[in-house]
Amino acid sequence: MDSVGNIGSRKRVAGNHYSAEEQALDQIAKEAESRLVARRLARAEAREIRMRELEKQQKEMEENSDRQFSAEINIEINPKLPVSRTVSTGVPLAGNNRTVLGSTGSFQSSRRGSEDSADDISGQSMTLRDLRQELKELEEKFRKAMVQNAQSDNEKASLMYQVELLKDKIEDMDEACALLQKEHKDKHRECEDSKREMMRIQQELNYSRYVLEERDRMIQEHGLVIVGDDEDSDEITTTTVSKTPRKVIVSTDVASLLEKAGDGSLDLRIRRLTEEKNELCDQLRRVKLDLEEERTKSMYRDRPLSGLTPGLPNGPVGDLSDYQKEAVAKQVNDYKIKLQKADQEIATLQATVARLETQVTRFRLTAETLEKSEDELKAEKRKLQRELRETQTKMEELETSHNHLQRRLDKLKTAKSALLKEI
Repeated sequence: MDSVGNIGSRKRVAGNHYSAEEQALDQIAKEAESRLVARRLARAEAREIRMRELEKQQKEMEENSDRQFSAEINIEINPKLPVSRTVSTGVPLAGNNRTVLGSTGSFQSSRRGSEDSADDISGQSMTLRDLRQELKELEEKFRKAMVQNAQSDNEKASLMYQVELLKDKIEDMDEACALLQKEHKDKHRECEDSKREMMRIQQELNYSRYVLEERDRMIQEHGLVIVGDDEDSDEITTTTVSKTPRKVIVSTDVASLLEKAGDGSLDLRIRRLTEEKNELCDQLRRVKLDLEEERTKSMYRDRPLSGLTPGLPNGPVGDLSDYQKEAVAKQVNDYKIKLQKADQEIATLQATVARLETQVTRFRLTAETLEKSEDELKAEKRKLQRELRETQTKMEELETSHNHLQRRLDKLKTAKSALLKEI
């Protein structure tokens, strides 16, 4: 379940990371698009203004060319008018024969002049038509050249716009690449810090393992035994607060006594030993009381016999008293032996109980400290494992982001090289 949760958290972390990166890239792309749209509009306005100016200049040039053409035609036609006037004025001068002869001569000369003028006019009209044709061709060529110039200007403007757009894209990509490289450096630094922290925690873990091995070795050298609670006993679940069974380091004698005490927890075994001690003490007390009673009874028995037969010799009464004395003495000796044994057992039990109590208190303290250290080590181990998993997830994320950045950088390089080739 922990692994599934870790995988889910890893996916969430990776998803959050990619969503933040995509949002940042979308924001940068939107800003770049807005700037490009503004530049495009400004360039379109400038292009329209330039086209208007070109059209205006073209119209002015056409008007100027028309004016020049009309002026040249007028200049070419007006010098021929005096010739026609002289030719036409030569006709009314006929008054006599001379005038007739002159008129015939003048008529012939006028015919020649008219023929010459007609030839001149036809030649001039041909030259004018040729000039007009050439002018039209030149105007057509000029219009085509102007159209081509306008098209080339438009193409140049579009290419310049594309160049500016690509430059903006390259700048944005360079900024994004620099930002991603900075993030990569930060992530790499965090990864290095995590590695150092993991190495430090690994050293602490190795030291803790060494301490535990030394403890086990010292326990084996001193012939001690680790005694713990029974995990399968029902009393542990009801009496103990912690789920982990407690363990105590004791000697082999104490371990044998605890084994003789039966199954169960350490508290239950010690309670049984104390109950047995109390029972033995009660038995010893009762034995002492019985002994005192027997002593008092024997004293009371001896007194009446000695008072009734003060001066009599030995007889049946004396024999009876001797027999009773022997029985009482025998019983007293038995009780004394039992009392000595009970005293010895009580002393040994008291010493054992005292030693066990001191050992139990000491072992409880050591067990508590060991449990605390073990819990701390377990918590530290869990923390280290969690940090290791987080570090691994970070490493995977960094690798994926690095690969993504590398691919983007390669794309940028290819686009930049292609753009430079086109330029």
